[in-house]
Amino acid sequence: MQRIVMPLGMALLIALGGCSQETDQAVDKPSEEITVWAWNLEAEYLKDIVPAFEEKYPDIKVNVLKLSADQVYQRLTTGLAAGIESQLPDLVQVENQRIDLYMDRFRESFVDLSEMGFDEHRDKFVEGKIAPLMNEDGGVMAFPRDIGPMAVFYRADLFEEAGIDPADIKTWNDYVEAGVTMREQTGTLMTGIQLNHDTSFYRAMLQQHELFYFDLEGNVAANTEAAHRSMEMLKKMDDAGILLHAATAEEINAAIKNDAVASVISGSWQKGIIEDQMPEQEGLWRVMKMPAFVEDGLTAANDGGSNLAITSVSSNKEAAYLFGEFASVDVENQLYGAMEYGAYPALIDAIERPELDEGIPFYGGQKIFSIFAEEAVDLPVVNFTSDFLRARETYNDAIGRVVLQDVPVEEALETAANRLEASTGRGASNE
Repeated sequence: MQRIVMPLGMALLIALGGCSQETDQAVDKPSEEITVWAWNLEAEYLKDIVPAFEEKYPDIKVNVLKLSADQVYQRLTTGLAAGIESQLPDLVQVENQRIDLYMDRFRESFVDLSEMGFDEHRDKFVEGKIAPLMNEDGGVMAFPRDIGPMAVFYRADLFEEAGIDPADIKTWNDYVEAGVTMREQTGTLMTGIQLNHDTSFYRAMLQQHELFYFDLEGNVAANTEAAHRSMEMLKKMDDAGILLHAATAEEINAAIKNDAVASVISGSWQKGIIEDQMPEQEGLWRVMKMPAFVEDGLTAANDGGSNLAITSVSSNKEAAYLFGEFASVDVENQLYGAMEYGAYPALIDAIERPELDEGIPFYGGQKIFSIFAEEAVDLPVVNFTSDFLRARETYNDAIGRVVLQDVPVEEALETAANRLEASTGRGASNE
C-alpha cells in the first residue's frame, strides 16, 4: 500500500540538491569517500538523502552501512580501543546518552565540531538537544539530528470498543483505570513493558519529575521521591494486570500488530515503526499526550534521538563534516525525516514549518506533530553522565525485582542506590 506522505517526501528530496540555504555557502569540495554507520530508521533516512548530497558534492561518495544499534556500539567501542582507522567509520550514529560515556572512556574519540565551524549553527537547535552534546570546554561533539518527544500512540478502534474516551485520561491513575476497562471489555492489554533491556516509560516518569537516573549534578537519584513515586506507579500498572511482559521491543511490536496491546508509550519515532510494520492498521491509530502524575502536571519527556559524530581517526573529516551538516542543519532534510520516519527535528526552523501542522492520513487525519511540538518545548534537561549504561542496568534490575519477584519498591531502590553509589563513586541526590 502506498503511503500518503511519500509525495511530500519525494518532493523534499528532489528539492534538496539546490535549495539548501544552510549548506550552499562557498566551500572547497573535497574528493573523498566516506563511510557512515547507523541503524534502523536513521540509516534509512541517511540513505535517502545521499543522492541529493552527492549531486551537491559530486566528488564525495557516501556509503551508509545499516547495522543494529548493538552492532554499531560494539564495533565502535572495539575500534576506538584499537585506534585504527580501518576499523572505524568516518561518521557514526550515537545517541545523546552515549556521548558522555565515549568521551569519558575515549577522551579523543570524536572530533570537536566547534573547531570545524559548527558554532554558527548551535543556536538553531532546541537547548534540551544541544546541551548533552557539549564537552567540558563548551565544544559540540556531534551533529544533533532528532529528538524523541514522547506520547501515547493508541488504537482508536479498540478504545471505542472498550468505551474509553482518551480525553478523560489526564493522569497515570486515569491511564491505569482505562487499562482495566480495556482488559475487561476487550481482553486486550493496555501496553507492553520490556523487562530485560530498557523500560523507557519509567525514565519518562522520572523526567516528568524533572529528574533522571541522576540529578543535574550527577548524583544518584534512586532514593529520591521521584524514583519511588515512579516505581510505585509502574507496580500499580502491573498489579492492575494491564501490562504485557516482553523480553524485546520486537515482542511488543508483534503484540501491537496482533491487536494484543492497545497502546504504546514511546518517542515520536514510533510513528515510523507503526507505519512500516502495521500498514494494514492505517486509519486506526491516534496519538495523545502522556498522562501526568497530577492533573495539569508535566507530561513531557524524551526518549531517544540521534546524533552523528566524526571519529577522530578519520582521514576524511572535511567530507564527513559536510555530510553531517547536510543531514542535521538542512531544514528540508529534517522535515523529510520527520514526515517519513517520525524523526522529530531538533532544528527550530524545521519545527516551525507549516507542514508539521498538517493532518496525517495514517492517523485518521490527526495533526500528530502538533502534539510533539507542544511536548518538545517542555522537554526537561537531564544529565545522562558517563555511567548511563551502568545506571540503566541497575534500575532495570530493580524494575524486574519489583514486577517479577514482588520485592518492595523501597528495598529494590535502596539496593539500586547502594550499588550505583559504590560502583560509580557518586553521591546520593538530595532532590
